[in-house]
Amino acid sequence: MRHYFFLALVIFGSACKSQGISSETGGAGTIAGGTTSNGGAPSASGGAGGAVSGAADGGQGNLPEATPRYHPPPGFESCIHAEVTPDCSDAWCTLPPSCFVMGAPEGEWYRGQDSQEQKAVILTHPIEVQRKELTRAQWKDITGLDARGPDSCTDPACPVSMVSWWDAVHAANLLSEQQDLEPCYEPVGCTGTLGQDLTCTGVADPDKSVYECEGYRLPTRAEAEYAARAGTWSTFYSGDITEYDDSASCLVDPALEKIAWYCFNSGGRAHVGGELEPNGFGLYDMIGNLGEWTNEEAHYSSSPGGENPRGNVESNPNRLRFSPQYDAKSWIVRTAALASATWTARGQQGGFRLVRTLPD
Repeated sequence: MRHYFFLALVIFGSACKSQGISSETGGAGTIAGGTTSNGGAPSASGGAGGAVSGAADGGQGNLPEATPRYHPPPGFESCIHAEVTPDCSDAWCTLPPSCFVMGAPEGEWYRGQDSQEQKAVILTHPIEVQRKELTRAQWKDITGLDARGPDSCTDPACPVSMVSWWDAVHAANLLSEQQDLEPCYEPVGCTGTLGQDLTCTGVADPDKSVYECEGYRLPTRAEAEYAARAGTWSTFYSGDITEYDDSASCLVDPALEKIAWYCFNSGGRAHVGGELEPNGFGLYDMIGNLGEWTNEEAHYSSSPGGENPRGNVESNPNRLRFSPQYDAKSWIVRTAALASATWTARGQQGGFRLVRTLPD
């Protein structure tokens, strides 16, 4: 049962399917000063210049250099992105309200045909985001409980895992109460013990938008992608994905080597946050390391776009997760990729980071 979270994970989309797992993906990158750079249209293959023949051992061959593509994508010139600079203090970074484009461009390798269409999104509030995934030490400070995982990374600075969606929202509520803020969630029908077997039947007022709540919470899918992209629209915030003719093997990706723990470089384990390069907002591990719970239920369609999309919790037990974990292949950890697991799932590869809406 300790790996139930991983077994429950579903990566979905319509690009391809393998052993019951389907993929849907998109892009992200870094931006400096809100300016556009290297913003040409994607190649027909959607990757960093076409397929590369690669052996299963990840031999590098003639791999392209990773270069991010900066906002706006072609056709979205009217979507004005806020200036991207690190505005971080202690464990939190402040992100400004902005328009940005979520989803993946047509032709990107393993793009979900029906669920990753590019859409302009306007986030109307500034938010603060945890700079790293919530750690084992922070979990104990907030809940008073010892962390149960990950077994492969036991330092207090390691990200906490073995936490369900319900564990995450209860921790968010506890932190809100400790900071004299109104909690964002009102779980109902709860049984069991926090961090072990806690489960609930839902939340009161599931149609209420969390964008307007005062306390700490999980990010919406749009907020998670906005935070990860940091003004880019390439596959990752460090550049585009490298295509291979062998997608079944774990192969190196130059862009991911800079920013993410994934199957090629992680050693099959979680890592302390902040060991790789941050993105333009100063955030670490927005791609790879642990998968992270989001606020919303699993939708099998593209974002509707517009202002503050899909901010309600709703009632579906299947919840979206962001940034599939350290043992995933490059095409699975694309920024626009979607993954889901049931809200009671716990496992070594799953954690979370908190956000909060700030006063305008």
